[in-house]
Amino acid sequence: VVRRALDEAGLRLSDVGAVAVTTGPGLSGALQVGLAGAKALAYSLGVPLHGVHHLAGHVAADTLEHGPLPDPCVVLIVSGGHTSLLLVRDLARDPIVHLGDTLDDAAGECFDKVARAFGLPYPGGPAIDRAARGGDPRAVPLPRPLPGSYDFSFSGLKTAAARWA
Repeated sequence: VVRRALDEAGLRLSDVGAVAVTTGPGLSGALQVGLAGAKALAYSLGVPLHGVHHLAGHVAADTLEHGPLPDPCVVLIVSGGHTSLLLVRDLARDPIVHLGDTLDDAAGECFDKVARAFGLPYPGGPAIDRAARGGDPRAVPLPRPLPGSYDFSFSGLKTAAARWA
């Protein structure tokens, strides 16, 4: 993976000045494997090792494509395992402030489970989006999770959709 990334970037190992590794949140086993590999790479190259918050990594990766973020800004991250609303200032200096987080099922997980209940393919998000385009948004009443809060709860929505299926 490292060789391929360097090749695609047009770089050599000798160009690497530091190694960054996700410190969490995430699955313990995956975090341990990543940390072991990053430590070995940093040690072998004689460069510093930096721990990076998983969600900060998502935000930072977006800046590579779209440039710097306004300071401050609010970021919504929606993935299979995380749904978070974040207040982001300077990624290099300031901690990310969690305004709202998933309390149970993340949005991506909810989409995948609902798609399975309806016999739609994986991943569920794009399949549900395609199926819903011609639908009537008022045809089936679905619960609105946690009104008045910045946190997210998708378990009730998932259950209601599965019952309707």
